[in-house]
Amino acid sequence: MTTQQEAPLSHKERLLRVGAKLFYENGFHGTTIDAVLAEAGVPKGSFYHHFGSKDAFGQAVLNRYMGFQGELVAQWVARTDLSTADKVTGYYRDMSQIFVKSGFQTACLTGKFSTEVAAASDVFRPQLAGQIEGWKTRVSALLASGQERGDVRRDRPAEDLADVVLALIQGSFVLTLSTRDEHTLATVCATIKEVIEARS
Repeated sequence: MTTQQEAPLSHKERLLRVGAKLFYENGFHGTTIDAVLAEAGVPKGSFYHHFGSKDAFGQAVLNRYMGFQGELVAQWVARTDLSTADKVTGYYRDMSQIFVKSGFQTACLTGKFSTEVAAASDVFRPQLAGQIEGWKTRVSALLASGQERGDVRRDRPAEDLADVVLALIQGSFVLTLSTRDEHTLATVCATIKEVIEARS
């Protein structure tokens, strides 16, 4: 009996995966193109063929990451057996578990880039702003739907609640990158639910 082997990863795919790993570990400025090439086992010409520059590569890695986040949100939005608050906290717990299992390395790449390069980079700031706005829009839409259904509080606009939810998510990861205290993640998860749920 023979087993079917998976097709080898393309150079572009290997570069993107290694780029995400090294950006998490070392940050954007602490990651060199040579380090990416060495770990990916890809020739320099292939890197410049696909991306052209380190900035363009960083943007591609960020786009890929936000695509993953969009898919993860969509999976929880599609759950018809859960309340709106349970959808949001389920999504947050998924992110938290990935973070903990990575040894507290892979928190949120968008948050990591925002704290490192957004303040001074005209290249990354518009991209990061757009990605965060898109993220907020998806969460806002979920919360607005919950308000119509009656399980999300209506005394605050869905957009305001989404701002609070995203601030709690990002803040919890920043704190836990240093403390590695899982209790912080659990506390924030409970707080997110309290912020969202309709008052009885």
